[in-house]
Amino acid sequence: MSVLLGAVPLALLGSQIAFADVPEDKRLTYRNCPPGLAKMDPPCVPPGLAKKGVTYEEWVAYDDKQLDAIYLDQRTEFLDRDIVIGDERVPDRNVVVEEDANRDVVLNDDTLLLSSGQIASLYDLRPAPAGKRYALIDGQPVLLTQEDYTSLLRINELARVENLPDGVRIAPTAALTQNELRQTYKLPQLETGNNYAVVNGELVTLQDSAFETLQLIRIARAIF
Repeated sequence: MSVLLGAVPLALLGSQIAFADVPEDKRLTYRNCPPGLAKMDPPCVPPGLAKKGVTYEEWVAYDDKQLDAIYLDQRTEFLDRDIVIGDERVPDRNVVVEEDANRDVVLNDDTLLLSSGQIASLYDLRPAPAGKRYALIDGQPVLLTQEDYTSLLRINELARVENLPDGVRIAPTAALTQNELRQTYKLPQLETGNNYAVVNGELVTLQDSAFETLQLIRIARAIF
């Protein structure tokens, strides 16, 4: 990585932002030090790596190939997960199982709030290439392969959607630390090992392992 990253990312990017207008050093910081990790100790380092003794100085020295390898290793865990509804296991990893209002099981390949096209419009991006699609993680647009996207859907299945105060909507472009999210949207303090995140414009909570993989997707597949 050519630029030593600061511990504090961009706090918030407004809608219709063009990433080309953001200085390169800030874009690197915004990508590689996600707001969800910026206030960690050590800052910016995913929790699992921090537990293994990886320091901030080591983390910011990783190049793109090393970051990609770390992410792909984490991704495997979620690609290998089957969906379980009651006692029934669903092995098809290209679909997501939902239950509609009548409690019927519905198969769908896209349960996230914003579509790839909507994200492209929001950030003034070209349409995603064939076989890929955009997603949005804590304000950072990412370009995902089908395997990346399946991994993201698996993570989203593990998430709990938070009930927001009446009339409050999370900005899809919100790129805030845990404390900033709580203060801005008057959210409760989570138990240790749980984290807030904004995925395709929807506020969710994730346990550390899923949250770490989500942040690695954000880093490894970021759009500049």
